[in-house]
Amino acid sequence: MAKELKPLTIYAPSIGIAPSPHNGYGDCRNLDIFSVPGAIKLNNALALKSGGTVVGLIKWMVINPATPAEVYALDDGGKVYKSANSGNTWSLMTGFTAGGHGNGLAIFKNYLIVARDAYLDVCGDGTSTGIANANWSNSWQAIDSDVLWHPMLVSDLDGKLYGGGGRYVFTLEENSGQTFAPGTGATFTYTQQALDLPANYRIKSLEELGNNLMCGTWQGTNIYDFKIAHIFPWDGTSTTYGQPIKIYENGCNGLKTDGSYMYVLAGIEGIVYKSNGVDAWPIAQIPQSIADLSGGKYLEPYPGAIIKYKGRIFFGVSGGGTGTIPGMGVYSLKETSKGTIIAHEHTVSSGDDGTSYVCKIGSLLGITRDTLLVGWRSGTTPTYGIDKTDTSAYQTGYTAYFDSPLYRVGSNLQKRQFSQIDILLAQELAANEGIRIQYRVNLTDSWTTIGTYIYSGTVTATTEIIGAVISHNAIADIPDCELLQIRVLPTGTTTTPTFKLLELK
Repeated sequence: MAKELKPLTIYAPSIGIAPSPHNGYGDCRNLDIFSVPGAIKLNNALALKSGGTVVGLIKWMVINPATPAEVYALDDGGKVYKSANSGNTWSLMTGFTAGGHGNGLAIFKNYLIVARDAYLDVCGDGTSTGIANANWSNSWQAIDSDVLWHPMLVSDLDGKLYGGGGRYVFTLEENSGQTFAPGTGATFTYTQQALDLPANYRIKSLEELGNNLMCGTWQGTNIYDFKIAHIFPWDGTSTTYGQPIKIYENGCNGLKTDGSYMYVLAGIEGIVYKSNGVDAWPIAQIPQSIADLSGGKYLEPYPGAIIKYKGRIFFGVSGGGTGTIPGMGVYSLKETSKGTIIAHEHTVSSGDDGTSYVCKIGSLLGITRDTLLVGWRSGTTPTYGIDKTDTSAYQTGYTAYFDSPLYRVGSNLQKRQFSQIDILLAQELAANEGIRIQYRVNLTDSWTTIGTYIYSGTVTATTEIIGAVISHNAIADIPDCELLQIRVLPTGTTTTPTFKLLELK
C-alpha cells in the first residue's frame, strides 16, 4: 500500500527572513510579524508628505525638543526643510547659505545647527519657537572640511554638542552661568579640534556607549575604496582616544546604541554588527538572494538612517552608485534566543524597491510610537521625498508578501502532486481584504497565481469571492514538481487580514 504523504504546512514567518530560501523564509515584505505572535498582518503604509518641495536626498532629520511638532530635515544639497506639524507638510527654509553639501544637523540649546563642507550655520533666537527664516547666522564657525559627512550629536553625558570634521572632533558647550547665544562669545566655548584621529580617517557616524563618544570612521574618496570601519572611543576629556574597535569593512556607516550595546552598519554588503564597546561581531546580513550584489554592485548605508523604533533597530537599505538593486527599503532587526529576526518593514511610497530605479533611504526619524518619517530617493529623474506612516491605511494592492522556503517535495523520478490548498486566518476576512497565493517550482521562474481569495468583488479565472470566513479550501493547480516555493500576498485598505497558515495536500 502506498505511503500517504503528509500535507505541506506553511506557517506565518515569525522568524523573519533567512540567509537564503534554501534554509528558511526567502523574503518578508511590508508585513507585521511581531504584534500577533503566530500570525501576520499588513504594516501601515508610508504616504508621501513632502509633495514636490524636497529636491534632494534627505540625509538628516531632527525633532525640536522644545517644540516637538517642529521637525527639520537637511538634504544632500544643503537645503533645510521645516515641518510645523510632525512631518505632515513641509516647506523650504530660506535665509541660510544653501549650497555645497548638507553634511550634518542638530539642535543645541534651542538653536538649529547645520553643517556644510567647512562651516556651521546656526538658526534661532534662543526661544522655543525661534528657529525661523529671519534668524540665520551663516558661516558662524569654521570646521575642518569634509564634503560628505559632519555627523553631530548632543551628549547625554555632559550636554555638549559633538561633531565630526574629517579626522577631527569639534565641540560646542555652553559656558557655566551663561545662556548660549551664538552672537555672544562669552556664552560658549567652541573647539574646532578637540580630538584628532590618525591621518586619512574620516568620521562618518557618532554615538555614545557607556561613558564614551564612539567615532565611526572610513577612509578614501568612495565608500568602496578601503575595508576600514574602525570605531574610536573617546571619554570627552582625555587628550587622545581609547583602544579602537577594528572592523574590516568598507566604512562604519551608521551607529545606534540600545542599552549597553551598539549596533553598527558596516560595509557595503548589508552587514549589521553588534559591539560591547571593546569588540564587534556580525549578527545579521541582508541576503544576496534579495539584494543581488553581483557584477560589482554594492549597498550604501547612511548614518542618519538607523534608529530605535518599536522596540527594534530600524535601518535603511540603499542601492549604491547607479546600479539597480532589488529589495531596498526600511528593514528592522530583533535579537532573540533563537537568532536575529530581519524583516523588510516598509517600501517607500513611490512603490519602488530598487528593481527599476536606484532607491536610497537617506534618513529615518521616529515621531510617535506608530509613526515614522523616511527620507528617500527613487526614479530615473530622480525624485525625492519624505514619507510618513499612515496609521489609518494598510499596505494595499498585494504589495506585501512573504516567500516560503524552497521545499524539496519530490524527486527527479517521483515528482509530487498537490491538488488542494487550505488557508487559515486568525480572524474573519473583512471588506476590501484578500489573500493571493502564488507558486514557483525553482528560484529562477516567475511567480504563477494559484488563486486570489477576496471578501467581495469581481470573479475571474483566478479570483474567488469567499466572504467573511476564517478558513478556505480551494483547488491547488500546481504541476507535479520536485521543488516548490509559495508566496502569500495579503491586501487590505483601512483594515488588514490576519494570516496564520496554509496547507497543501
